[in-house]
Amino acid sequence: MKRLLLLVLFSHLCLSNLEAKGEPEFGVLVHFRKYSHHNPFQKGVPFQRKIPAIRVDERTAVALLKPGEVPLFAEIHPDDSAGRKAYFQKVDLDTGLGILILPEDIGRTKRIFPLAVLEEKPRTSPGCSAYFPNLEWASLESSKSILPLSKLAKKENTDGSRSFLYAGKKVCGFTDGSWNGGAELLRRFSQSRFSSQSPFPHPGFFAEASLTPAEEDYYFPKGAIGAVVSEVLPGIGPMHNLFPGDAIISVNGTPVASKHKQVLYDLLLTKHGSYINSGDTVELTLYRDGRKREIRYALKPYNEDAFLIPESSDRVAPKYLISGGLLFTELTRTYLKEYGDKYKSSSDRKLVYLAESFSRKMHPEKNRIVLLSRTFPDEKNKAYQEFQDLILESVNDKTVDSVEGLKAAISENKENFLVFRFSGNKLAVFDKSELKALDEKIKSSYSLDSLDNIR
Repeated sequence: MKRLLLLVLFSHLCLSNLEAKGEPEFGVLVHFRKYSHHNPFQKGVPFQRKIPAIRVDERTAVALLKPGEVPLFAEIHPDDSAGRKAYFQKVDLDTGLGILILPEDIGRTKRIFPLAVLEEKPRTSPGCSAYFPNLEWASLESSKSILPLSKLAKKENTDGSRSFLYAGKKVCGFTDGSWNGGAELLRRFSQSRFSSQSPFPHPGFFAEASLTPAEEDYYFPKGAIGAVVSEVLPGIGPMHNLFPGDAIISVNGTPVASKHKQVLYDLLLTKHGSYINSGDTVELTLYRDGRKREIRYALKPYNEDAFLIPESSDRVAPKYLISGGLLFTELTRTYLKEYGDKYKSSSDRKLVYLAESFSRKMHPEKNRIVLLSRTFPDEKNKAYQEFQDLILESVNDKTVDSVEGLKAAISENKENFLVFRFSGNKLAVFDKSELKALDEKIKSSYSLDSLDNIR
């Protein structure tokens, strides 16, 4: 009995020693699936990539993905115990931060990863301060969220790969090779794990602070100074209360009193020296048409759900619907970029113009722009086989506002014919009595799993 007790004690000491001496960072093999916006009916191509992670409590880790990546699951140190899966509890698509739930028996594996110690004040601590010589409000590579970051003097990589920053055993923050973010960003994200939204708020608008003296006199009352709103972001900012041309003179009662946007962001995104989170409210005092006004709204994280033309169409596969062999999907910037590096000249110029000029806009009748991408050839649709990258305007004179709206318009139509009207006044007409048989033939001939992915 005494021998068994000594053995248990020895094992405990060994594990404790390993915990103390081990590195807080470990690699996880993350599994993804890449979808084509030109071929959204395909299952997608699986791929894997190893990314860094740190444990923040017994069964939770923070992982560094790239912005826009949608992970399926991860494997913990697959080199010596393949198949041990960990799942993502939360992923912020815009910043690329992810929360991993580790396996229950993580403590009984060959390698034990100690809990990471996040530096409380990385900007002022002796070991970490060198990473943050100049802090400013900016966005990480391929991200739109406004965060307190320090820009590197020289870009350290071109692929956007990320790593944690250390001072001894303490975690100072992370880097994407262009910008360094402090440990407080990792802590704030970890603390938001049970919330569905990102903790990092966006002002919801862009402002122009560099004004000429004549412009200042036009927008502001005498003696006042601030920033002029140049664009309000749908779904993020107060679209119906704030407008381009509004001159902001104070935030939460504090005068802007500066021409620099950094000062405006300080007032919007901090309070009493601490960073505020999504959901907190902000009050703006502004001048519009010579009159003083006040508006109040809740800050939201950056997302493109309400954009007419978002960067990508969905968290998983792009939405699509096939009817009569016509492949419909929604216009995104990713759809155009699949034409290659020179997509601005090789893809339809009208679509490029729309994507560049109206991506962050709202449409009075449409949530998205629905495209006829191309046609699956069949004898019954040979008149439309040259149709490509056409904007769908309506079905039987009913405006189509999204792929979901297209599916509803087709299923709810009571007439004998379906009439698809496209940009350029082009039409595609199908006899409804023949359409169902044609759809089944297209599905069988091209080995399609489904004619749409709308649920």
